[in-house]
Amino acid sequence: MGYMPLQLEQARVATNASQLFEALEAHRAQSRQVEGSMHWKHIAGRDYLYRGYSHGKNHSLGPRSSETAAIKVAFDEKKAAYKAREAALKTQLQTHAAYVRANGLHRFPVTAARVVRALQRQRIPFRVIGTNALYAYEARAGVLIEPEHLATADVDVLMDARQGVRIATLVKPESLLSVLRHSDRTFQRLTDSTFSFCAVNDAGYRVDFISQGASPPLEMNDFERLLQADDLTPVTIESLKWLIATPHFDAIVFDERGMPLRLATVDPRAFVLHKWYVSQRPDREPAKRLRDEAQARLVANLLHRELHDLSMPGAVLRAFPHLVRQQADAGMDEFDV
Repeated sequence: MGYMPLQLEQARVATNASQLFEALEAHRAQSRQVEGSMHWKHIAGRDYLYRGYSHGKNHSLGPRSSETAAIKVAFDEKKAAYKAREAALKTQLQTHAAYVRANGLHRFPVTAARVVRALQRQRIPFRVIGTNALYAYEARAGVLIEPEHLATADVDVLMDARQGVRIATLVKPESLLSVLRHSDRTFQRLTDSTFSFCAVNDAGYRVDFISQGASPPLEMNDFERLLQADDLTPVTIESLKWLIATPHFDAIVFDERGMPLRLATVDPRAFVLHKWYVSQRPDREPAKRLRDEAQARLVANLLHRELHDLSMPGAVLRAFPHLVRQQADAGMDEFDV
């Protein structure tokens, strides 16, 4: 079957830790209200209250008065309360992490987790695909997938080229590579090629940036032109347009330290179709084809036996060509979307 259902204690621990993390996420959703700082600025003999934002942006709220003084006091109190609550929730999560580790739920590679968090802090839209998506599927299904299906020393980061302007804006004034280095300063470009799309750290862990696109592989597309000339440029893979067009799917997973992480990926039905498609390509390496097919069958099993809460598959089916769906259906008796 390729996986084992969670035991009752494991399910309890996972649920409690996930709910606590959801509380932290809800709290962080209010962060914009307390972003930056407020300070007095002396100009031409008068004090003015300024709201300071990141990247040097400042906005005047008016000269010193009882009203502006009250605004500053209220802001400072709200910011202090925000920080105190976040610290308390994070302390609780660290306590829960010990229970997560004790129950063998600390599964997601810590290097990949740090990369995902670094991208999330920049609010960059992306989805993790490939083998690491299995961690999201097992978390939602309440199972533990066998290790032979999970072992990988890389993470594939899918970016939608249609959101190129937004991504480039959120990355600047830094670069994708510098964002990676916030998670691990040893990340370096794998090659000096103009079309380099991946980085590797000193431990050999690899991050691949990929995207859909109509441009030939050796020509820059509009997305790539928006990034810095010496930055990592997501490689375009034609079949990824099917994944881009499918619904988002996310789940809370736990990294190797037991800390929670929301992992965004693609609908598991899309995962099955795409994995089956690449497993049948004659230009795919034999060892990779074998692994792709095994993962497709595994997730098809999860869909059939465990993941019964998914929405209707219409959006997924429309994203893939009829022939791809037909071949997958014929090749896997257990495949049923």
